[in-house]
Amino acid sequence: MSDPVPGPAGDGTRRRGPDGGPPESARTPQVSGRPPRQRAGGGHHPGEAWNVFGTLIAGMAFWGLVGFGADRLFGFRALFLPIGLAVGMAAAMYLVIYRLTQR
Repeated sequence: MSDPVPGPAGDGTRRRGPDGGPPESARTPQVSGRPPRQRAGGGHHPGEAWNVFGTLIAGMAFWGLVGFGADRLFGFRALFLPIGLAVGMAAAMYLVIYRLTQR
């Protein structure tokens, strides 16, 4: 026989179900009476706006840094930086639109 399992009261007993497993109340999830949470607006994930925002910022930051590096490498003052920012914004917008239309 196995050692007793300490119960909530510390008396060495624990409630068991009829088959020796956990009681029925531990197996079935509790229902709160509320309907399940629906996705916000049109079936999109609630964090979709943050994904779009992050993609736009990341695109501008990456291609802006590429433009900044090209300016430093080729000795220009501010030629490739604005080009990189514009390319980054355009590429990020394309990526966002592509992702949202694939669903």
